[in-house]
Amino acid sequence: MRNQVSYYSLIVILVVTSMVFFSCKKKEDSAKSVISIKGSDTMVNLAQKWAEVYMQQTPNVSIQVTGGGSGTGVAALLNGTTDIATSSRELKPKEVELAKSKNINYEEIAVALDGLAVIVHPSNPIDNITMEEIRDVFVGKISNFQQLKGENQKINLYGRENSSGTYEFFKDHVLGKDANGNPFDYATSTQVLQGTASLAEAVAKDKNGIAYGGVGYFAHRDDVKILHVKKNSESVGISPSENKVVNYTAIWSGDYSISRSLYMYVASTNNKTVKDFISFVVSTQGQKLVEEMEYIPLPLKENK
Repeated sequence: MRNQVSYYSLIVILVVTSMVFFSCKKKEDSAKSVISIKGSDTMVNLAQKWAEVYMQQTPNVSIQVTGGGSGTGVAALLNGTTDIATSSRELKPKEVELAKSKNINYEEIAVALDGLAVIVHPSNPIDNITMEEIRDVFVGKISNFQQLKGENQKINLYGRENSSGTYEFFKDHVLGKDANGNPFDYATSTQVLQGTASLAEAVAKDKNGIAYGGVGYFAHRDDVKILHVKKNSESVGISPSENKVVNYTAIWSGDYSISRSLYMYVASTNNKTVKDFISFVVSTQGQKLVEEMEYIPLPLKENK
């Protein structure tokens, strides 16, 4: 009987101890400042790295990072459901107008750069492609690699969903507009995938595939080939990555034709927690993480 009483006493002690532990843990978690980051799939790996390192250094801050696309992140910011929107493009005019209609004074912070690479299967003999040819391929005007001095093989197009900032940037800056000012659109045959990593996987398995995306997702892969891009037929082809090393100089200088800034957008508030995190992102340490993650850090004169 005495043993039974001791057993039940032990159970009670364990239950009470557990309750005290979880109660303390709950209070500790609730005391943390929380930052939510949402948006660009291109930037999600980078944002997660920033968050991981910052939380190690600042244990009283919890950072939640999700993707969904640049448009999704901007919409969340303007709806007040995220603290930071990551975007691989600038805000669209309609987003700017929506912010004005809601009296939201947002701030745009360039946090890194990116070079968009055009990739094919490693077995594809093509090494160079002009900007005009890239446009003609993705609008469907060029449909066979033979038209690019390659083999007589039908081209299979892979691209991003329309909520993606990469989709928007590529459409605006690569596809462009016709002589009448009408924007070109992607060929209807384009197979739409979510996330740049998915594009890499698709092309790695398809010898007739071609896709575009942030160079950091492709630089270290042996199962895709990054093409050299030429501004025109007379110019020299430049790759955003050579020998598995991102070509920072060509992207900083603008010599590589398909490069862009990556942004964080915040609503103008007095949220010191958010401001401190962004200060870390653009600091020397934060920019070293950009380089580590195979993105392009801000030019040195912009680093803080």
